Amino acid sequence: MLIKNANIVKEKNNLKKVDILVEDGKIKKIEEPNRISSMFFIDASNFLVLPGFVDAHVHFDDPGFTEREDFATGTMSAAKGGVTTIVDMPCTSIPPVITKENLQYKLNVVSKKAYVDFAFWGGITPEQIWNKSYKKVIRELKDEGVVGLKLYTISGMETYPRLNLEEIAQVFETISDLGLVAAIHSEDFDLVDYFSKKLLNEKEITPLAWTKGRNYEAEAVSIMRSVALAKEFKNKVHIVHLSTKLGLKMVEYAKSEGVNITTETCPQYLIFTEEDLERIGPILKTAPPVRRKEDCDYLFEGLKNGSVDFVTTDHAGGVYPEEKSKKSIWDNYAGIPGVQTRFNAIFTYGYCQGKLTLEDLVRVLSTKPCERFALTSKGKIEEGFDADLVFIDPLSEFVLDSSKDLLSKNKYSPLDGVLLKGKIIKTMLRGEIVYDSRVGVTGKAGFGKFIKSAY
Repeated sequence: MLIKNANIVKEKNNLKKVDILVEDGKIKKIEEPNRISSMFFIDASNFLVLPGFVDAHVHFDDPGFTEREDFATGTMSAAKGGVTTIVDMPCTSIPPVITKENLQYKLNVVSKKAYVDFAFWGGITPEQIWNKSYKKVIRELKDEGVVGLKLYTISGMETYPRLNLEEIAQVFETISDLGLVAAIHSEDFDLVDYFSKKLLNEKEITPLAWTKGRNYEAEAVSIMRSVALAKEFKNKVHIVHLSTKLGLKMVEYAKSEGVNITTETCPQYLIFTEEDLERIGPILKTAPPVRRKEDCDYLFEGLKNGSVDFVTTDHAGGVYPEEKSKKSIWDNYAGIPGVQTRFNAIFTYGYCQGKLTLEDLVRVLSTKPCERFALTSKGKIEEGFDADLVFIDPLSEFVLDSSKDLLSKNKYSPLDGVLLKGKIIKTMLRGEIVYDSRVGVTGKAGFGKFIKSAY
């Protein structure tokens, strides 16, 4: 397969027109136009061609919670959104990925359904700390290829409880020599517990009660606890779904101190505010919640200067409308499906508004997550890398209609009715077209492969 006249992003945000030869799922050659001949080709003259996107934080709920999402609908949504590799979290499946055996069980279930490539996060629970099995389990999970361990400082999941400070410290000490990343859901338990109970006792049930209960400072307090431990044990730490300016300042401090720390944010924290939550209601309920415009602006600045390393979605759809239409904000599911709309959100509100360049988009959507989690054949348009490519018409626009457009199992979005820019025309995974805007998903269930981290 030859991709002719592809407009790819080079250094200093320059576009370069090239021909890309694909053989056996890999990028074989990249040449000046008309230097390679092939009977089979795609003319990409009018398209921007970017490396396949990587979403390193999704909850596809399979097996166990498939009324919310499953690996088929989740990975089809990914393909339509230009995402060629996802990394699924360990906590929203039954059983959770907290042992080698559980990982193998999940892999056997989901590998038959996957339309795009996938990796796994692993996890550890308090019980494994108490019974002293965690060191053996962590080593086994690493050998199975997980990208890291997901740890919660606060959790509403019975099957995946939070870890306290002492338990997190024991995990940090164990992984310091293994190269694994500890991904932290950073909201201080005590602050959130106190303020949430206070508001519930006062019968505050409006959307803004959610933002007050998930106290603004709780994120930064939790991050600093993780930073203190990471400085002590010199392990890798990753802060997930960063939502506040104050939290980012803590990450910036840690980086200046030489801590091996990265962070991600999500489109909802770059675009939406508390006022939007009040207007839109439960559909925009996430944990942590959206914040203020100054937080959105500072996070965008962080993406630009590199203090925020990349963008994920925390894709987590609830059963719609049942789990998103309760009168009390506390009774609604916290999560939104986002893997399909991430690129359009960042392209529209980032690139088209001059906050990010095309080079920035490649970095935060493709290259950086692969580098952090050692997905070594992904994330770049270079010879020898997987032929994971996204073909984009940057001039096209469309209004999102969640009920018609989304391929996720539950079709809702805070971007519903919004004019989005940059239409994804084709998604290529390892040289095969898995999505075409003219006909929809063209890949087959089971084509997606399990990708092990190279740690």
